[in-house]
Amino acid sequence: MKKSSLLFAAGLGLGAALASQTLLRRSRRFSFAGKAVLITGGSRGLGLVLARQLVDERARVAILARTAADLEEAERELLKRGGETIALRCDVSRPEEVHAAVQQVLQRFGGIDVLCNVAGIIQVGPLEAMTRDDFRMAMDVHFWGTLNTTLEVLPDMRRRGWGRIVNVASLGGKRAVPHMLPYTASKFALVGLSHGLRNELAKDGILVTTVIPSVVRTGSPRNALFKGQHRKEHAWFSIADSLPGVAMSAEHAAARILRACRDGEREVLLRNPLNIAVALQEFFPGTTQSLLGLTARLLPGMGGIGKRSAYGYESASRWSPSWLTRAGDAAARRNNEMRSRPAE
Repeated sequence: MKKSSLLFAAGLGLGAALASQTLLRRSRRFSFAGKAVLITGGSRGLGLVLARQLVDERARVAILARTAADLEEAERELLKRGGETIALRCDVSRPEEVHAAVQQVLQRFGGIDVLCNVAGIIQVGPLEAMTRDDFRMAMDVHFWGTLNTTLEVLPDMRRRGWGRIVNVASLGGKRAVPHMLPYTASKFALVGLSHGLRNELAKDGILVTTVIPSVVRTGSPRNALFKGQHRKEHAWFSIADSLPGVAMSAEHAAARILRACRDGEREVLLRNPLNIAVALQEFFPGTTQSLLGLTARLLPGMGGIGKRSAYGYESASRWSPSWLTRAGDAAARRNNEMRSRPAE
């Protein structure tokens, strides 16, 4: 009897907890219609897909990126969709540029309701090929870029007592991915920053959501940077970006991100439902790290162009582009990744 009573009480407690969480999410929900949203890295890839979906929900959207031609193309597309859009050239690693851009958005929209930090840089190659500058560049974009934009939008959000911030990190910010050490280290820093911001800003009515994507098919390998044996590095990276059952479509990822933002979720993991390996990592972290160590032994060694960098579009081989990368190549065409220019 005592055991049954305990189980019954536990069940009631669990039910009450789930019910309270559901009510809390509902109380936080809002409509994007009429809201002013600022997206960094919004000219291509996941940032552009987010901008499309937000425009379709009648949000007012500002996109920031470094490459003027990409911004112009993205802005034309968003305007054709009927969006109220502003596109601004800005390097998020430079505080003065971020300040100027945010001021322009505030003047145009009268406020910023939602900030989406999506801008990123990807460097692929063995540790021997990486330089201090590679680590500095990754930290400048992922950590300092996120902090720069956040600090600029906070006064307006605090004044109104409401705001949402979405920081797109990576599964690489929780598990060290071989041959992507600058990216991984900077994403670890971003995860810590994002979680800390959540704790600090909740009292001000500002909810921060940390997004942890696994593999999202955006077409980004074309504009990632590859070092060492760059053609082989590009081949494995771009094939992984296209594998069915491994990669998640950018459209599904963006929709899930917007739902998490709308519900004020603390953290959301993005993965293809068929990619069971990602889910297992949460339960077997030690085994996962061991397997990643074994994977590193199978990846290309030092050589090739050494410490120099080549973009993905400069690193073609018989393996990539090929039928193995067809899905990723199609995503690159859809998401404005085809220009031979530096990635955001």
